[in-house]
Amino acid sequence: MKNKCKNRFLPPFMVVILLVITSLVFPLFTLAQTTGGGTPCSCPPAADRPVVIVTDNSGQGTGTVTWSCDYIYVLQEYVFVNPGDTLTIEPGAIIKGAPGQGFSETIFSVGNITEQTITYTTYPASLVISRGAVLIADGTPDCAITFTYEADPLDGSIGVDIKGEWGGLIICGAGATNTLYYDMTGFPSQSLGLGTGTDLAEGVIDPTGAFRHVYGGNTDPTGSSGILRYASFRHGSTSLGYHQNLSTNESNNGDETNLLQLCAVGSGTQIDHIEVVSSADDGLQIMGGSVELKYIAAGFNAEDGVEFDHGWGGKIQYLFIITDSSEVVGDNLGISNALDIEGDDWEQSNVDISFMPYTNPTIINATFIGPKSQSGLRLHNGGATRMSNNIFVGFGQGIDFEDYDPCDAWELFLFDEYALINNHFWDCGDSTSVYDMILYDGNLGYGPSAIAGDFVANNNIAIDPMFDYSLAIDPLTGMVNDPVFLEPGNGVVPALEFISPDPWFDQAMYFGAFEPGGENWLTCWSYLEQVGLFTVGDSVGVVSVPGCIYNSACNFNIDATIDDGTCIFDGCSGCTDSTACNYDSVAIISDCTCFYPAAGYDCMGVCIQDTDMDGVCDGDEISGCQDIDACDFSSSATDPGACDYSCNGCTYDAATNFDVTATLDDGTCIFPIASLCPEDINNDGYVTTVDLLDLLSAYGMICTP
Repeated sequence: MKNKCKNRFLPPFMVVILLVITSLVFPLFTLAQTTGGGTPCSCPPAADRPVVIVTDNSGQGTGTVTWSCDYIYVLQEYVFVNPGDTLTIEPGAIIKGAPGQGFSETIFSVGNITEQTITYTTYPASLVISRGAVLIADGTPDCAITFTYEADPLDGSIGVDIKGEWGGLIICGAGATNTLYYDMTGFPSQSLGLGTGTDLAEGVIDPTGAFRHVYGGNTDPTGSSGILRYASFRHGSTSLGYHQNLSTNESNNGDETNLLQLCAVGSGTQIDHIEVVSSADDGLQIMGGSVELKYIAAGFNAEDGVEFDHGWGGKIQYLFIITDSSEVVGDNLGISNALDIEGDDWEQSNVDISFMPYTNPTIINATFIGPKSQSGLRLHNGGATRMSNNIFVGFGQGIDFEDYDPCDAWELFLFDEYALINNHFWDCGDSTSVYDMILYDGNLGYGPSAIAGDFVANNNIAIDPMFDYSLAIDPLTGMVNDPVFLEPGNGVVPALEFISPDPWFDQAMYFGAFEPGGENWLTCWSYLEQVGLFTVGDSVGVVSVPGCIYNSACNFNIDATIDDGTCIFDGCSGCTDSTACNYDSVAIISDCTCFYPAAGYDCMGVCIQDTDMDGVCDGDEISGCQDIDACDFSSSATDPGACDYSCNGCTYDAATNFDVTATLDDGTCIFPIASLCPEDINNDGYVTTVDLLDLLSAYGMICTP
């Protein structure tokens, strides 16, 4: 994968209007704080930014406010953006979450049921966008927005082994879910109609009791909760325990936040270029709604890399998941699947009896990298998917297809809600047999052969993608010391019949999330790049070289392949063109700020090319006829000269003064005046019978010109 930041070149631009240029002071580079063209953001270094403490303001929330990159915003508790309010987070901004205070844990067992409750005197911080609120967090490729924990120094020293240090970002929308209607009394009630169920965001408590974390209802399925673009989420996810409490939608399952949780978010919301890394639970969780996403990366998350639930039926393209491994990273949190798709926990009796809308997203161009102990994709509890042109590598099995409960993946297969088409599997299980690529895992046993047959019939095959997916992480630092290179090298492209006609999808003619020979969409802004995950090169075994990879930096290293956060921009950038007005003789790196005088003038606006002293700064001083109506008009003349008008005259041959030698008409043509009484044939001044007889006498004559 190409590093799109390395060797980027922008030529100087011409400015013909005098400008007053103020000197630019560039901060020390830190990841996700740069602007376009490889030059840094106009943001202070993270270490120099004052801290702004953010609370929920006794239930008032943030209000409508803008957070800039001039400060670091530290969330102290559950902080809500209340309905009707808009939070704008500018490019380069840093948001941190506090870990909470006063942890207390209670565990008890009744029969075969074990419950756990976790409380705090101050709960770990999360940012919650309430239903009806708007978040505008529109980062840029070189000026991303960072969400991390309070103690993160953001100096490149924190590895992927740090997890569970704050909550996450939760966005609540008004889309459809397959849950029952939540009646705000603590128990689900009968549904108000298909898809109109509601629920409370997992892992969140609203201390005001106003249920500002409710989502669903299907009142605005195409609505927008705002924009989330070029944002990095790290080191979060905290738990409230696991229990059988009917106030949540989970059955003997964790009630925890995730780094990014999208709850019934509408399709009008714009989300792309997001990474979720080092979560203590799931990286990304989508609960219902119809939101559509592109360019999503999940790495080193303790449970599922990404989870879809509650009837999400949206779309996703360019999805990259690399799963955790407790043996490598050094935590004890364990791992689950790269991607977990479920309909709902039916055991909780909180799902619509129809299980509709089904959890059935369309997923195209995904790359899944995993440990041999896990599955790439788990389908269960009424979950299905439509997937094509994806790559699964390095799992115990590619697909865990379960058949346990009354509406599981098998039923959705029968309902034609499942379509796994034209996907590639490699190193999944101990062989390349179909039963290693897809595991029928269930005690009902209705259709393992039918599933396997459908899998093969739809062109899902075992094929080596020919890229480097081996991974090693330093257990002491949490940094990657054996990076991956994930551009397929086998030259295989999808047949046109497997390219989606849906115009929302890019018509990508390759398998997986990374285009062969293309740019790596995670470079320049992602934490995954910073920890050294990616090899820059085109072959297996390329050695990573840390250093400054930005050619606009004073210490740019042309041999570096991984940025190590050492770039220095201050003191060496400026205008390096000696012909420019603001030439800097000390600068060694062009910052593309050169400006130039207008033609004929100096940098002070004084004319220096008025050679004939006529007061006109002409430059070339060309004398000639400047009258466009003259025979010898010259468009290049800058000074007036004599003009020749001998070619002017009347050019219309019907005129009485037609001039056969004229080439330019001068408007002097004279035309004969027509008779005022054409009926007076004999021209005696009267129209009489004589005129009629004269006309009849001429009847039949041939008129010649």
